[in-house]
Amino acid sequence: MTSIEVKVRLELSLFIKRVVQAMPQPQAFSILGDCASSLCLLTLLPMEECAELLKAANLITMKKKTFGVYIFETSKDVWNDFLQFHGLWEWDQMGIAESTKAKIKIQSLKKLSPGKPNDPKRGWVHLIRIGKCKAGETVTPSLQFNDGVVLPDITLHLRQAQRALKVAIKPHINQLLGTREIIEL
Repeated sequence: MTSIEVKVRLELSLFIKRVVQAMPQPQAFSILGDCASSLCLLTLLPMEECAELLKAANLITMKKKTFGVYIFETSKDVWNDFLQFHGLWEWDQMGIAESTKAKIKIQSLKKLSPGKPNDPKRGWVHLIRIGKCKAGETVTPSLQFNDGVVLPDITLHLRQAQRALKVAIKPHINQLLGTREIIEL
């Protein structure tokens, strides 16, 4: 692991711990994308910076397709290894974060204009649950996305977690963005 990867992974794990303390209940977020329930929006980082953060941490990979289009890929195992390494998830019990894959309505990942018709298409999406479940409780990400569960309000503690992440990773992101072309997401 590079020093940037170690630093970014540590800061991301600290961010997740702070978010758990700030949110009243567990919530699932899409790992990729910028929908209302995405990790990108949770961090309040611009899409390019969030992608660089996750790439620097080796939690997503980027592949160039034809016509200059890039796709991002990740896996549940990569995320669960990261979460387990930082003490956020354990195999034998529910931790404060967990990576999963769920089949959800594609429209729940898009920013739709009011009045647009519902699209019944579903697709597999990588998600991260952040927050500790109570005994006997589970969070079903597909139901959360498909039923349009409203995210908790942004609290002072959540805003402080977002700010701490931004301040901690900004020098690394600037360095990474300065050495690569900025990609259109």
